[in-house]
Amino acid sequence: MPDKILNLFKIKVLSEVCKTNSYRISAKNLHLTPSAVSKIIKGLEKDWNLQLVESKGNSIRVNAQAEQLAGLAVKLLQASDEFNSHLSLLNSHNSTAILKIGSGGSHTKIIMNRILESFLKLFPEIEYEVITNNSSEILRAVESGELDCGIVSGLIPDRVNKELIYKDNISLYAYHKHTLVGADVSLSAINYPVCLREKGSSTRFYVEQFLGEQEISLQNSRQTGKNDELTDHLCKTQGALQFLSDFYYLNSNWNKEYVKIKCRDLHIPIPVYFISRKNFQFTKLKKHIRSTSWQDEILAS
Repeated sequence: MPDKILNLFKIKVLSEVCKTNSYRISAKNLHLTPSAVSKIIKGLEKDWNLQLVESKGNSIRVNAQAEQLAGLAVKLLQASDEFNSHLSLLNSHNSTAILKIGSGGSHTKIIMNRILESFLKLFPEIEYEVITNNSSEILRAVESGELDCGIVSGLIPDRVNKELIYKDNISLYAYHKHTLVGADVSLSAINYPVCLREKGSSTRFYVEQFLGEQEISLQNSRQTGKNDELTDHLCKTQGALQFLSDFYYLNSNWNKEYVKIKCRDLHIPIPVYFISRKNFQFTKLKKHIRSTSWQDEILAS
């Protein structure tokens, strides 16, 4: 094969196809069309004189040759990221650093202002942009490099750089006039409506995981998502209950009119992490986050 300059974007496409074994999913992850992904792979096969993908009806599967190249592709893309990060640092010696940080989940938003205040004390030259969304979307954005870091809760894959900030718990809460206030009840015996947050929220993920593991089926659930006004209305007029993290409850307006329900079989721990993308430039910031004194400061009421 004659010497050619490798196109890193095409290498990235190959890497994604090897991970997903799907043009459609790869296209979605790369913000392309499936036909564009297919065309790039076919172009690589022609350039390299290799077959990389085998078609099976409407599906595809990468072959052993592609999988061998995929391992090298990952290293090549990592090296490219490191080069670009270092180049960015060299170009920014005389400019202000900008931190792109994401906040996912209601409880993480509560501590975000405290975190930013702490950051600015230690790193006064940092400018920042904050993006809010559910934890799964913030995690995706950090993994893809759209964000530098984020505060998220829930299950974090091992491939993501993470620092545990604190461990929270999810409990059941009701309006203070609810008939269950003060009672000791079983979750499986509750027949009141239960409000659930939006799909993708870590609170809902952990609640549904717990219910599945305990083989508990809620008799009446309501999809209220991020709509706190709807949740409040249902709790006050229909006796509905809601799942909240204890930290969020203590630091939000919910604690003015709502109380925790004693539920003997309900135990849902949920960790909250600081996550960062590969080649995270703000190394002093990460070291600061690891400190116990900083975590105590952030969690103080």
